[in-house]
Amino acid sequence: MSGAVSFERDGDIALVTLSNPGKLNAISEAMWRALADGFAGLSADRTLRCVVLRGADGNFAAGADIAEFPRLRGDPASVRAYHVDLLAPALAAIAGCLHPTVACIEGVCVGGGLEIACHCDLRIAATDSRFGVPINKLGFPMAPGELQGLLALAGRAATLEILLEGRVFDAAEAQAKGLL
Repeated sequence: MSGAVSFERDGDIALVTLSNPGKLNAISEAMWRALADGFAGLSADRTLRCVVLRGADGNFAAGADIAEFPRLRGDPASVRAYHVDLLAPALAAIAGCLHPTVACIEGVCVGGGLEIACHCDLRIAATDSRFGVPINKLGFPMAPGELQGLLALAGRAATLEILLEGRVFDAAEAQAKGLL
């Protein structure tokens, strides 16, 4: 398995870093599980004041690691388990964190990366960051539970535009859509 999520402390701030070298920090199965477990622990830590979530090496995250899809999403039951048992707990743990969460976005923030960022309380981005949900090119929709963060920020019309067009857009457009 590839990829890792690191959890560090800088005083009363937790620094969470997504890292999957060579894959623009695409989120692997192990990383989804680490996010769920790690954010549950961070939420319980009453000494924290803030959690900063970022990507390593100049990119936030390029979505889920599609190299794992044949193994993890090979049939309808596996697809359901992937979304219900793997992604949903991670996104819920991020959204439910009792401390303010800040996504610090550089480079690509697409697919599952954007889902993660949308479940943080605040999102700040470098001006050259890129956003989108190009899953229509892979032939499947975003699961309803994963859609909630994007929908809450961008609203119905912009969310439909993002999903149906499947294009990648810049930080200025992301800000105009209410994502930043």
